[in-house]
Formats: sequence, structure tokens, C-alpha cells
Amino acid sequence: MELKIAAIALSTLIGMSTAQAADATSQAIATWSAVAKKDTTSKLVVTPLGSLTFQYAEGIKGFNSQKGLFDVTIAGDTTATAFKLTSRLVANTLTQLDTSGSTLEVGVKYNGAPIEKTTDTIMVNTASGILGGNLSALSAGYKTADRTYAQDAFTFFITGGTADGTTAITDFSKLPDGVWSGDVSVRFDATWTL
Repeated sequence: MELKIAAIALSTLIGMSTAQAADATSQAIATWSAVAKKDTTSKLVVTPLGSLTFQYAEGIKGFNSQKGLFDVTIAGDTTATAFKLTSRLVANTLTQLDTSGSTLEVGVKYNGAPIEKTTDTIMVNTASGILGGNLSALSAGYKTADRTYAQDAFTFFITGGTADGTTAITDFSKLPDGVWSGDVSVRFDATWTL
């Protein structure tokens, strides 16, 4: 009986070592590019608050739209008589991270007005009575000796794309599966009238 128990225990140990020999491990390292920046002296500082992620929804055969918050800080000028803040789209193309060359174009709106590459969109213009909505603190603070900040948001959405970098596509269900990456950049111009 003891010999039989010893044989069972030995076969169990042999089975365990065989199972352990079949184990495999894999390891991956993910790296994020990181930048930290602080600017408290420039006359105009605009800081995006967050990042953009667009997800394709099969039910609507399109991508979600998204609000993108930003912070605007300006230096006041006690000799200023008016202030104007405009924005213009600089870059908005996302490229698929494989060999297809597929692209997506990101549209940008501010309070329903499109932000375009060819014209400026007025966000604040105190001379014309455009006080900026959520940016209205800038309308009051531009002529003080202090720095003034306000926050608002753009609406970002996918407006179109290409299947291969050149062939335009408006039916997003025809796009290849994958991940698109790139930058969406908006330029801000501030003018103090002295």
C-alpha cells in the first residue's frame, strides 16, 4: 500500500514538473512620450486640457464627436483700449498606423463656427462687442496689470478621410480597421489695441 501511494505521489510530481516546463512568459514595455511645460510670462498662453480619442460606432457608421477643453491666459496691458483673440486651424490630419496610408480629417468648431485653415475665427473682439462667452474674463482682464485666464472648449469631429491617402471616402464603414494617429493644432492670435 505504501509503495502504491509513493508511486502515485511520484507520478504527480513528474506531472507537475512537466506542466511547469510548458509555461511560457512574454513581456512588453509601453513607452509614452511626455513633456512638461510651464509658461507664466508670455503675453498669450493656450493650454489644451486633455487629449482626443475618436471611436468608430457601427450603429451610426461614423465616429463620435468630442469636446476639447483649453485654457487661455493673457497678460493685461493698462494702456490697451481693445482686445481681440482669433483662432485658425493649422493641422488636422490623422494617418493610419499601417501601410494602407488611410487618413482621417478632424473638423473643429467654436460655438458652432468652423475653425478653418484659410480664415481667422473671432473668439473675442471687445471693439465689436464680442465678449467671448466662456472667455469673457479676457474681455475684462486685458486692460488690467494682472494676468487673466479663462477656459472654453472646441468641438472636434471626423469630417472625412481617404482609403489610401488619396482616394476620398465619406462612408466610414468602408475604411479599413486600424488606428489613426496625428496632431490637431489650432493657432491663437491675440491683439491688444494701444
